[in-house]
Amino acid sequence: MVEQISVLHPRDTAYFDEDTLNGLSRDLGPSVAENILCRALEDMAARFLRIREDYTEGNMRTLRKSVHAVIPIAEQIGLPILARIGGDVVICIDRDDPVAIAATLCRLLRCGEMAISCAELGMDLSL
Repeated sequence: MVEQISVLHPRDTAYFDEDTLNGLSRDLGPSVAENILCRALEDMAARFLRIREDYTEGNMRTLRKSVHAVIPIAEQIGLPILARIGGDVVICIDRDDPVAIAATLCRLLRCGEMAISCAELGMDLSL
């Protein structure tokens, strides 16, 4: 029996919501908003490391908590797609679906790391 293997080519894009970033800048001032954005991205990067460790160790309870903690950070700094994907990962963990967990978790990390890379490269984040 020959099985067909599909190769997927992910095309996710992480984008910063302009309205959220402009709101932060307007409400807190540009320098405070930039400081919050930088701290949030650093926090997310550290959480992504923890998420990788939790997944590698098979600790689904801690993984769920780690992923769940990323959602409000993503929402605060205007990454709605990342927040939604985080919610999808939590749902997959709750359903105890290892294939779906792996797929959605990979997507979360890919999008999150893409957003962090954009910020590190100094791309215009609409502040």
